Amino acid sequence: MHITFKKLVLVSATLSSIALQGCTTPHRNETVVNHITNNVVRMEVNWGEYPDKAWSPASYNVMAKYHHWDENSIQYRWIWPQATMRRDLYAQVNEIAIVADGVPFLSHGDLVDVFVPPFETYNYGQLKAPVVIRLVCKADDSDCKAKSKKELGGWNEVVSKGSPDLSRVTFTKTFDKNGKRLAVPH
Repeated sequence: MHITFKKLVLVSATLSSIALQGCTTPHRNETVVNHITNNVVRMEVNWGEYPDKAWSPASYNVMAKYHHWDENSIQYRWIWPQATMRRDLYAQVNEIAIVADGVPFLSHGDLVDVFVPPFETYNYGQLKAPVVIRLVCKADDSDCKAKSKKELGGWNEVVSKGSPDLSRVTFTKTFDKNGKRLAVPH
């Protein structure tokens, strides 16, 4: 039998999809988890907010199911940021993060600082999750992004070690239980 690259890719893709069908628990690399846990990480917004409705993970999302995404969760602001780290550790991290009050509307490509609590404490229904604590740069601000990269030693890295003071961080319900934006009081 002659094995071509095309056949090899097809077999590999088939085996991967079969292996993932029963996946019900999120998997984490222990080295990466130890590197980001209880630290603030500079991340890039992968999936940003919608102007008229709540962001919500897909119903089949393993992380959302495992960490109790529910009708309470959808009433708050959430994004999906990622960090492609290269300075201290070669890794990529994707999180579902709640956006703190006071952080402006976030779009794809914005740079944000995210506090990452211990993975085993996540509970989206109780708002226990990574927290976007600050907008660093808008996506189209290349000067800001270049300055951030120079100061940090990379695009997305650990900004500070240890938990910041979160005692004044608040979250306000922005959407109803169906994900529709609530009227803003005048």
